[in-house]
Amino acid sequence: MNFYLLTERDWMRGTDFPDTVFFTNDHVTLGDAPRCPVCNRYCEGMEWLPPYQIELEMFTNRFGDVIVGTGLDLIVDESFKIAFEKTDLTGLEIIGEAEVERIICRRKARKKLIGPIPKYYVARMKYGCAAIDHEKSGSAFEPGKKPICDYCRLGRIGAYRKIVIDESTWDGTDIFMARGIGGQITTSQRFKDWWDSCNFTNCKLIPSEEAHWFHDAGMSPEEKAYKMEHGWDAPWPPEEN
Repeated sequence: MNFYLLTERDWMRGTDFPDTVFFTNDHVTLGDAPRCPVCNRYCEGMEWLPPYQIELEMFTNRFGDVIVGTGLDLIVDESFKIAFEKTDLTGLEIIGEAEVERIICRRKARKKLIGPIPKYYVARMKYGCAAIDHEKSGSAFEPGKKPICDYCRLGRIGAYRKIVIDESTWDGTDIFMARGIGGQITTSQRFKDWWDSCNFTNCKLIPSEEAHWFHDAGMSPEEKAYKMEHGWDAPWPPEEN
């Protein structure tokens, strides 16, 4: 079974900027965060409540079709909304219109923006429709922060070599936030086939097994190089034999 991750281009590293990113304003209204039904821990960020007011940051002069949001939410334009509602894909619900309050232009976007501001909507994903297989993903956890609940599988991850979904936990939903690996929007092969036929802009789908992450904040170059070779949880400085 193949799974994919929906992601913006690599704008944080400056290698491949998206067209559009978004931020909520300072007056955002938040509700409760979802909890694990087994251990009662918080699983995701707090629920975004209306009014849905956003600020767009433009890196090109073209408005993006799909914008990765926060928590369980995406921002999608009307072309995505119409196309998605014609399918039988599951896991995503259009919950309301997003009001664009401000636009900040960067880089190439300082040229004249192409077209009027699209009508945008908030699309909310389901949470917990499958769980990550930490062992097969090569997950490494901070000391004392391994998962203690087999349902939510939450721990403080320091690194993973790939993302492998435990197929025995998947309920067939086509787009969702997987348990045990916060912030990773996961899709089915059906969703990938539909996405490829639509040519939506601003985001891409990558195979989940090509994803990797390594938390190196505060590490020296020598420590990072050592841990990249020996594993994130390898002791530093190295223990003498």
